[in-house]
Amino acid sequence: MILYILLVVGSVLTTLVASYIHHRFVMGVRETEFYQYIVPFMVGVAFGVILSMLAGMHSSLKEKERELKELASTDPLTGLPNKREILNYLSKEVDIAKRKGSPLSVAVLDLDNFKQINDTYGHMVGDRVLKHLAGILRRNLRSSDMVGRFGGEEFVVVMKDTDLETAHRVMDRIRREVELANIEPVGSISVSIGVAELGKEEGSENLIIKADERLYRAKMEGKNRVVSA
Repeated sequence: MILYILLVVGSVLTTLVASYIHHRFVMGVRETEFYQYIVPFMVGVAFGVILSMLAGMHSSLKEKERELKELASTDPLTGLPNKREILNYLSKEVDIAKRKGSPLSVAVLDLDNFKQINDTYGHMVGDRVLKHLAGILRRNLRSSDMVGRFGGEEFVVVMKDTDLETAHRVMDRIRREVELANIEPVGSISVSIGVAELGKEEGSENLIIKADERLYRAKMEGKNRVVSA
């Protein structure tokens, strides 16, 4: 609002000064009557209003652009990056890790018995469980890590500069915290997790597949566990 007022005031002053200079130094009029500045004043106001409207439109368009980008890259339920965003991020980090020769690990998490939760308590409660899990993941990861919702009840975590052993410990700590959570009316929940470290000849897609295969083994071995080898 202040910006728009300043634009109008600035336009009026600019127009009045320009009018004075024109009368005084171009036309050679030494004294001008007050009424002679009415038209320049009105022009300045009009010009200032137009500038303010254009500035407002520009600001609105930038805000809409930001919102569209956010919608395109964010899961609306949890507020986490969506599948496309996490895959783009992983692809870039794989390239960086290979170039630097630094470790990179990925974890794929799946909420155990989620269909049963939805069938028993309804999708509203299921959504609450997913948001709770997203909150646990945020709290227990570094700012340099990225966690995203891959779809349904599945989440992916990308851990830069992290070897397999360290990633396993981090994921097991998260698994224990999830297990201790009490979400009404569900009670306790659990997650199964597969963890993989980037190999020399692997790409981002192979890394996800490897972690997903270990997640499947975690499910087959009884759920509520981390498998990394």
